[in-house]
Amino acid sequence: MDIIQMLALMGTKRILLSLEKAGKMRYSEIVKAVGYSTTSTRALKSMERHGIVKKEVLNEPYRPVAYWLTDKGKRLATLVRELESL
Repeated sequence: MDIIQMLALMGTKRILLSLEKAGKMRYSEIVKAVGYSTTSTRALKSMERHGIVKKEVLNEPYRPVAYWLTDKGKRLATLVRELESL
């Protein structure tokens, strides 16, 4: 799967722009932004494989996971916003 196919996955754009705005988000916050946990999981795994996001398992009860954009992800978010404004 290439970057274009990844962006076509449902929820990917919303996750990308939400992470750009928030900086770091827990998985539960991402699911709320996207609306579907299955969609969020699929999109996040693809984004992680492409080096768009990083994840960290937090050292807290229930082992929550947090995600944030890499530099590559930040550049991609900028491009997506520019494309939306055309």
